[in-house]
Parts: sequence; C-alpha cells; structure tokens
Amino acid sequence: MSVNKLVTLVILLIHSGVKAQILRDTTVFSYIKTVQFHPAGAPLDFPAYELGTNNGLKFSFDDLDYEWNNYAYRVVHCDRNWEPSDLMLNQYLKGFEGNYLNQYAVSVGTFVPYTHYSLKIPNADCTPIASGNYILEVYQNDDPEDILLRRRFIIYEDLVIPSVEVVRALDLSEFSQSQQINATVALGTFKELVIDIFEDLDLSILQNRRWDNAMTHLDPSFVNDGVLKYNFIGEETFEGGAEFHGFDTKGLNQVGMGVKASKLEKEWHVYLEEKKNRSISVYSAFDDLNGRRLIQRKDVGNPDLAGDYCWVEFYFESEELEEEVYVFGQLSDWKLRKEFRLEYNPSRGAYMGEILLKQGRYDYTFAHRGPNGAASTSLTEGSHWETRNDYTLIMYGRTMDKEYDRIIGYLKPSSTL
Repeated sequence: MSVNKLVTLVILLIHSGVKAQILRDTTVFSYIKTVQFHPAGAPLDFPAYELGTNNGLKFSFDDLDYEWNNYAYRVVHCDRNWEPSDLMLNQYLKGFEGNYLNQYAVSVGTFVPYTHYSLKIPNADCTPIASGNYILEVYQNDDPEDILLRRRFIIYEDLVIPSVEVVRALDLSEFSQSQQINATVALGTFKELVIDIFEDLDLSILQNRRWDNAMTHLDPSFVNDGVLKYNFIGEETFEGGAEFHGFDTKGLNQVGMGVKASKLEKEWHVYLEEKKNRSISVYSAFDDLNGRRLIQRKDVGNPDLAGDYCWVEFYFESEELEEEVYVFGQLSDWKLRKEFRLEYNPSRGAYMGEILLKQGRYDYTFAHRGPNGAASTSLTEGSHWETRNDYTLIMYGRTMDKEYDRIIGYLKPSSTL
C-alpha cells in the first residue's frame, strides 16, 4: 500500500470514529457547577425553541476555579441518534464555528467565590439555520478537543401535531408501578413529503425531560390517512417512580421548606429533613417540580451572581441495599454521578452525604442503577403508576429535498394524569 493511500485510510478511519460518537450531556470538571440551559425567560422549561424565532435559549454555568479562563463554544448539528450529522457547517449555522464566551462576571458577596458565564442562542455570531438535534460544546485553551462540558438542545419546526396520553400499564407484571404512553401524530400536509413512514419518521418520548431513560426510534402501530397512532400495549412503559422530595435554600439565614437547620461556618451548611425508604409505601400525592430546580435567592435581584453555594446534607433512612444510592434529579444532571453518591452509615441506619449546591428551590429523589442501566427508584422510593410525570414528544422527519434529520414536531413537557 502506498504512503498516500495509507494516509487516506487513516483519515477515513479517524473520521468514521468521530462520526460514530454519540454526544451526550457531559461535565468534565468538578469545579464547573450549576449548568443551566433553558428557553429565555423560562428557567424550568426544556432547552428547545422553534426555528426562525428570536427568543431562543439561555445557557450559563459557574466556574468555582474562580480565575478567568479563556473559554470558547461551538454548536454541532446531530442526527436523530445524537451523532454528528453529515451537514456542512454553512448548511446548519450562520456565523462562526468557534466563538469566545465573552459574557462573564465574578460573584458578589458570596462565601464561595465563582465566575458566572452566560450565553444566548441564537446570537450575532452563532445562529442555527436548520432544525434538529444540537450539541453545545464549551472548550478551553483554543482547543475544540479540550472539552469542558456538553449540553443537548433541540430546534424544531411546527409542521406536525403530536399529542400524548398517559395510562396505567396494561402488562399485569407492571400494572401497579408503570405508565404506558400512547401518542398520536397528525402529519397534515407533511405526509406528501414522506416516502416511507417507517424509515423517514422517528418518534422519541422523554419522561421529566430526561434522556437517560428516553424511548427512541418508535414506530407507529397504526397509520390512517396521515395520522400515526403509537399504542404500545405494554411493550413500552416508563417506571412511574414517586413524587419528588423538595427543599428551599433561597434564604440561608432562615429554615426553608424541607430544611431542618442551617449554619454558617467558613461556608454555609444546610441539613435537610430526614427521609425514609418508601419502596413499600402506598402512593402519596403532593406538588413537586418533577425533579427540576430553580436558582433563586430571596434578598437579591440577581441570583446568578449573588446566589451563594452551600453544603447540603442528605439523609436517607434505610436498610443497606445491594445497589449504591444516589441523590438524583436535575441537580445531578439526571445522572448517577459519583459526587451525588451517598455513603451508608451502619450506626445511623441511613445513607448520608453532603453536596455543594447553589441557593434555590430543588427537587430530588433517591435512586439506584436499574437493570437496564438507567436510574430507578424501585428499591428506594417505590414506583407507582399514579405518579404525575411530564412527557415530551419529539418527532423527527427526513425528506427527499432535505437529507438530514429535521425535528418536524415538538410537544412541550406535559402531564395528562
């Protein structure tokens, strides 16, 4: 084999390896905290906006390393599998591939100092021009491979109409603890552009804005005149889980919801109310945020810069379980992360641990790794079909004139229970 052919082969293999990479939400360094990504003015919403609109998304994070760093960002268009798509940069983006994060400021009056970085998408340097899955990457040292963090977001077109129905699972083995999701998608005039419904269209369903247990690549069970019905009859279900616990640290010098005590040493320490294992308890309904969080501080107008960090102690009373126990929710980026794992204290008969969190209103649950690798609460909180969860529908479509995975329909997170 000639040298030129060998070099060409190596380049193709490298390119193939990059293309096969599934891009997920990632935070590489522990000093990066409180990553937020949501529609502008709607901090509790899913990171999605309609193509061509200017409201867009707000992205931010805190750097507890505190010193100014030379951070930059880029957006990457992905296919329905969250692998980088075949589109060239100028086919999905108006602007520049890489841009510096120029909006930053240091914290004000906090016991834990940090630098707050923020960004809006779209902006003058970066305006996506195609719908679909996107990854926002933040990197350092002018090196796109030196990744600091990644976050998923979507840009959709309002071309089809999805709807959802949440019902009790039909399978008797899951009847009491799982939820079955039935969906309908009306294609309207878009059906004229579709050649093969089963190849060109793809539905994803998310529970509580989570990607770790999302149902993807769903095919309709029934098609009638451009209306797609997804009735899984027990084949596809979500663990219902339980309503989330909550706590409020918006005012650290007073006891908020779910807080037993707080005290100031060199930094704030917050002690939450003890929680007990409810895996064999009956369903109990109460209001929650379905696992989300809201960064706030009572006595200031800008919690982004004046919100302090505090060590929050979690206490989960339970016999020792075979699986490791984690604090789980948006506060953990919907992952079973090492720094959110609790240690078992035999003398107290409880799992305990401290986690550094910014002031605000938080939801959380105690979770463990389930049989399929996703987070589960069956051993810690129980699972009930009655639990009120939010569901998001994302409809992907590919047509002859636009050979990439567009998002042609989006149903904002909603609960129908």
